Amino acid sequence: MIIIPREKPVVQDLNSYYLDIQKLIEHYQGELGAGAVYFKSPVSEAVVFFDEQNLVNGYFEDRNQSLQGRDAIDRIMETAAVNNFTVSVFRILPERLYFWANLQNSKMIYKDLTSEFTDLEGLIKKMEAESLTGFIDVELSNGEGGLLFIYKGKVIGGSSADGAGNVDRSREYRDDLIRRSKEYGGKFNVSRVLLDEDTGAGARQTPEGPAQAVEERKAGGRREQAFEPAQISRQRVLEMLQMLLASLETMVRGNRKVRSDFETLLNKKFIEKIDKYEFLDPFAADFKYSGGKVSYSGYADWDEVVGAIEECVYEIAQTHGLLSRLRSQLDDWRSEFADEIARFNVRL
Repeated sequence: MIIIPREKPVVQDLNSYYLDIQKLIEHYQGELGAGAVYFKSPVSEAVVFFDEQNLVNGYFEDRNQSLQGRDAIDRIMETAAVNNFTVSVFRILPERLYFWANLQNSKMIYKDLTSEFTDLEGLIKKMEAESLTGFIDVELSNGEGGLLFIYKGKVIGGSSADGAGNVDRSREYRDDLIRRSKEYGGKFNVSRVLLDEDTGAGARQTPEGPAQAVEERKAGGRREQAFEPAQISRQRVLEMLQMLLASLETMVRGNRKVRSDFETLLNKKFIEKIDKYEFLDPFAADFKYSGGKVSYSGYADWDEVVGAIEECVYEIAQTHGLLSRLRSQLDDWRSEFADEIARFNVRL
């Protein structure tokens, strides 16, 4: 099973028979800067991870073998036309590219920790405190389980053991895995993912052809690794928060059990949070939601602002028994703001 973040495909379900894979990758190297091209057929699957200059890594799996690095990329190029893969392209945040590209080149640091002596929730907190970049593999006694991905101490999603390699970023997935680990017991393995480009993947150069015209930056004979955090659009962040709050407002207005109007309810929650987030003070109005519109004139960084609003939305929805319904209504929001949700690690 190949795992990549697949929330928002840039393009999907193309037929490899009609594609020049090399030129496709070249195009999206320039268009996206960092991402993955995913290939799927009835008998095999594969992926190529790329940044703006090079192919970072590749994986190929079928019933008979599993390849990675240059061998995997060569096999993809050789068989794309005859295997009739469906091809999809996904954007990946540049600073997290090496995490996903090297996920299968991880090093186990804790093996077979049993639930008899180790609490999963406590283990997650320990890995967060240690700023782990890696994952926890949870094997439950009932045969179920899953993975929890942690990037620099933050849980950025999970994947079910019986799933299709999709990443679930919701807080609900993590909480459910913790609950089931207490109910059924099992064991936990913790692995570290190396972010350095020299991990032995062996797929660093762009394939032969026109892509060689892309100039490589050099630093002492080696390609310079210079990933900067994705640029943040103020307008996009405000639109993301506005749509989230509007979704919750619609749900609150339709619930007869909630006596207060939504803006009053929200401002009360803001007041509860002033000691932690000064910019939520309704009287200062640095952050304001009114008439379905969001405005922000404060100086707190965007990570703090997004985290504060996520926290308020989560607590209001949970208090009024609306959390499950809200999550089920956010598919369009997750699709529209997939990049921002990943960037700020929003887990609703």
